[in-house]
Amino acid sequence: MAVWPTKYDDGHRSRGSTPPVKPRIAPPQPSPPKPQPPPDTGPPRGIDEARAAVRLAKLLRGTITPLRADDVLALVEPHRPRLVPKPVNPLAGLAGQPQGRMLDALLRPIGQIITDVLLPGARDHLIDRLVAGRTLHEDSLPSAMDIAEAMRSLIARVHGGGRGTLLAVVAAVQADARATADRLTRETAPIDAGGIDRLARALLRFEVRRMVLDTVGGGAALQDVVYQSRRLARYCLRRATEAIDGFVADRGLKSLHASLATLAQADGLIVIALRNLDDQEETQEESGPFVEPADRKAMNDWLSAAWRLSDTLFDLVEKAAAGGELADLLFEALLRQLRSLHHFCADLAHAGRPAAVDTLKQRLVERSDALAGIIGERLVAVLLARPADPALARRLLTRGRFLAQLLYDMGRDEAVEGLALRLVIAAEALEQGGR
Repeated sequence: MAVWPTKYDDGHRSRGSTPPVKPRIAPPQPSPPKPQPPPDTGPPRGIDEARAAVRLAKLLRGTITPLRADDVLALVEPHRPRLVPKPVNPLAGLAGQPQGRMLDALLRPIGQIITDVLLPGARDHLIDRLVAGRTLHEDSLPSAMDIAEAMRSLIARVHGGGRGTLLAVVAAVQADARATADRLTRETAPIDAGGIDRLARALLRFEVRRMVLDTVGGGAALQDVVYQSRRLARYCLRRATEAIDGFVADRGLKSLHASLATLAQADGLIVIALRNLDDQEETQEESGPFVEPADRKAMNDWLSAAWRLSDTLFDLVEKAAAGGELADLLFEALLRQLRSLHHFCADLAHAGRPAAVDTLKQRLVERSDALAGIIGERLVAVLLARPADPALARRLLTRGRFLAQLLYDMGRDEAVEGLALRLVIAAEALEQGGR
């Protein structure tokens, strides 16, 4: 922090007016922080070592023969350190020996290559992918689970050698999971476009962490990552709940934007909800008449907010469908929210989904069908009125088309046909009246 002077310099005063004052030496100011380099977005390290580790683990799981030993030696040769002598096939004279003895003989000359080259390379590769998020935009990389399984298998083959590389991966993944959950759950900015999807992607990365740690036997680290994942899933649902409750409370443009941005990311919401429902199945938290498990509470709060939002949206669009003053763009935006709510309810495929999801879906369908009847009848009444109001009829016609699209997306073919017939008749009547 900069050091500001607390007194003016007395050097401009006359020498005789005041006794000389010993100048104060300000403490040295700290140097400004160095700009942080941009995050490395290059490919992960150890790609070749990771691929070789996966391939070697598969070769060692099969029947060990002199021919397979040749394949193994050819596979590890590019990774042999310069000072390690080139291994020769040790199985040339062991044909017919027990598999255990042949495997030990094969591992003897290549054990150092495994522990000093392949396992450290696979370790760096996993850490770069799981912690730094580096990847290649191609399908040639083995999966993180395959690499973790290969590391575990190779360490067992060499009787625990190189186990430190696996522990390093476990420690790095656990630390990254904690840091990620802490960083994300501290965010308080309003939900913006892409905010829910970013949280959903973060949860999917937690899934990968969990599977990797489960593969290598993460123990306490796995339980910690599971806890962090549950914590993040509850936070995501709370953020979504706050966003749509804001519009229910004040119906302002700012809260409308947050609600639209949240529901527009329905696929991300489904990912978050599925993770929450899995958490409810995996854990048996104490519950009772006065105790509601945290995971279940987060889901129930979200569904209650979605129900309240649907009531608010239908109140607004029903008034607009009857001819109320509402901009067409705003009317379409409200219908988009109803479509997103229906998409969430229809595509949340989980055995443990609450009954409230199906109830909300049915309510959305029934009220949308009723809305089609309201706008169709109102359109006919406006056209038959004397004097006619062409401007209102055109406004209702536009809104009817928006509503027909919503019904089509909901799979309500019958309701679409009934509304479409009235829209076609109204459009023809307006065209003839304008001539």
